[in-house]
Amino acid sequence: MERLKGLKIRLLSPHPALLLEASDRILMASDLHIGLEHELSKMGISLPNQAERILGSLLSLVEEHRPNRVVLLGDIKHAVPITSFQERREIPRFFSRLLEEVEAVDVVRGNHDANLQQILPEGVAIHPSRGFLLEEDGCRVALLHGHAWPYPRLLTADLLLMGHNHPTVLLRTPSGVRLSQRVWVKGRCDGSKLAEAYLNQRGVKTPENPREVFKERLGFEIGDPEMILFPAFNDLLGGLPINAESPKSLLGPLLRTGAVDVENFEVYLLDGTYLGKVSFLRELA
Repeated sequence: MERLKGLKIRLLSPHPALLLEASDRILMASDLHIGLEHELSKMGISLPNQAERILGSLLSLVEEHRPNRVVLLGDIKHAVPITSFQERREIPRFFSRLLEEVEAVDVVRGNHDANLQQILPEGVAIHPSRGFLLEEDGCRVALLHGHAWPYPRLLTADLLLMGHNHPTVLLRTPSGVRLSQRVWVKGRCDGSKLAEAYLNQRGVKTPENPREVFKERLGFEIGDPEMILFPAFNDLLGGLPINAESPKSLLGPLLRTGAVDVENFEVYLLDGTYLGKVSFLRELA
């Protein structure tokens, strides 16, 4: 259990989900990609329907940890830009069942979630792709998928939670076999670099004091937030090997611009095993 001000943060090992405990108990996961098997069938790969299995995994966590709120960080559906017949059938049923077990369900729109609002049942709160800010017991938590620049106020957060990259780690066994495992990736961001990158994409040349200019132009004071990258909840998805890709290969503007120094981030397996920093794990890929 980790603490950030008045907030308790728990990785729910060995599951790719996280629990925030403050005034609310909030269960979080990312990248469900419901309907993936429909897309795979077009390539000749036949799999049984996965929506019930994914729902069962999520509901078992709800039953065990009793959250009163579930937040999903994007890519609920898989097909882009269309919505498949399977997604139209499965997603309303999925969320209706989830709403029977928790008081509130929130979804942050991901890059696969075009027209998602048309098939979500009433009662699910859907947030823009640029994320939203949660304030719990004096702690600000930014919730985003990661494929778009967040709203500037989200960079005032103490903690950034982000999906989108499906991080994995590549490990080589003594016999030379390479294994890929889903991982959590976490570390601290440099607010000056975040401010500089944000201003640059708005056409502001690199200022001498990026934090001051950020506050002056956008009205928000940026800190040095912690960041956690979520593994994909759907275990059939491919992943981005965090220790085998260059920083420029990472997905999303916060990572690709170099605003976040991922090399110094820590990597954890789903069972909680600490593997080391990304820079160290590059030697094992």
